Amino acid sequence: MNRRSFIRNLGLSGASLNSITSASASVKSMMPHQTPRAKNVIFLFMCGGASHLETFDHKPELKKYAGKKASEIFSKEDLDGFNPEKSFENSRIIPPVFDFKQHGQCGSWVSEIYPKLSEVVDDICFIKSLHTDSAIHSVGETLMHTGHGKPGFPSIGSWVTYGLGSKSNTLPPYIVLKDGISTAGDIVFQQGMLPGRHRASVAIADRGKSPFPYLSPDPKISRQDQYNYLENLQQLNRAHQKKHIGQSELMSRIESFEMAYQLQSSALGAFDLNHEPKSIHKLYGENLFSRHCLTARRLIESGVRFVEILDGAEGRKWDAHGNRGGLINNHRSNAARTDQGIAALIIDLKSRGLLEETLVVWATEFGRTPFEEERKKKSELGRGHHHKGFTLWMAGGGVRGGISYGQTDELGMYAVKNPVSFHDFHATILHLLGLNHERLTFRHNSRDVRLTDVFGNVIHDVIG
Repeated sequence: MNRRSFIRNLGLSGASLNSITSASASVKSMMPHQTPRAKNVIFLFMCGGASHLETFDHKPELKKYAGKKASEIFSKEDLDGFNPEKSFENSRIIPPVFDFKQHGQCGSWVSEIYPKLSEVVDDICFIKSLHTDSAIHSVGETLMHTGHGKPGFPSIGSWVTYGLGSKSNTLPPYIVLKDGISTAGDIVFQQGMLPGRHRASVAIADRGKSPFPYLSPDPKISRQDQYNYLENLQQLNRAHQKKHIGQSELMSRIESFEMAYQLQSSALGAFDLNHEPKSIHKLYGENLFSRHCLTARRLIESGVRFVEILDGAEGRKWDAHGNRGGLINNHRSNAARTDQGIAALIIDLKSRGLLEETLVVWATEFGRTPFEEERKKKSELGRGHHHKGFTLWMAGGGVRGGISYGQTDELGMYAVKNPVSFHDFHATILHLLGLNHERLTFRHNSRDVRLTDVFGNVIHDVIG
């Protein structure tokens, strides 16, 4: 029997190993640098650049300037540095296309497109002064995930598992649920120079499908025979490892087989939503994003450290240009698809006592401009890419609920009060998990690499 046939009979083909991870094997839990407020993270990432002006950053002053050219209000320098393929001098200021109202005891402003999310704002901390370094989708996604503008660096999920290890011996510590391939591709959840065990496991949460491809063994092979085959293979791998000490990829391969074997039983239980009562299914809803949210809660309960949900990755659904369906239809449909699942996740975690230890993050690569793009023939109303001031939010995990931190100017152009960089954002997440972003380093090419590079300040004012 050749090697390929041998592995296929194990039910652990190369495709399975790469999907499961390269390898997200069991990593022992490690001590944090300081007392953590959160133990787990659920990272909700909206691919395409959700508009802060149509979601959570209420700017009524835009109505006063509606119709004016951007060049009448902003300087040439102000209008540079967005999308290099577009010019904005003749673009016209447009007010928010949706109504905003205040909600909850905190009085947070939320767009009409989020009716269910508006009911849980007292648990949410809105950060309205984020800024990043690029208005290009692939670079923006990479910055928000890895803290660096070029590929090859570990994602935040990989850094978290590197710093804290795993809480489960039978499930990977870092799992990604996605609806397609994002603009930046898989680099947003790869492990970079960290050992392979810290790469994300990409899972499927669709009905009737195995959570990981090629997970089931050949039915002709008994469980005991499969175990014996695997044990013999591991002995060969370990013998080879002794001759090649220091090869982290080989160790990752060994661990991947061990994790894959465990996943044949553990994954089926963790991903089986049929165990949930009808009331929970009704709470979350039944679309793919809702199933991702419910699955994320089950994974956190099962000991997974970091779960990311990539929404709108297929086709960059949140990219609200005039030639991509228009701003109004784009954001109304995207919010309708995600509103129920997000609100249900917060409600469900809170009811189970899990919100206190689970940090829920909603983010995107950048916001949208206060002005529309220059109209092209037959194009609808749309906004351009905007990285100089936008919004994200956090809930649970030691974050103060019911507050808004930071502020953009009256037109939503610049982060002017308590500006927050993506490095500050990352430093704060690590701090909530008990990790010091300056001490969480990995030696690579004679340099101590870290998620926040040489930057980053913890936003202590958002921590309860």
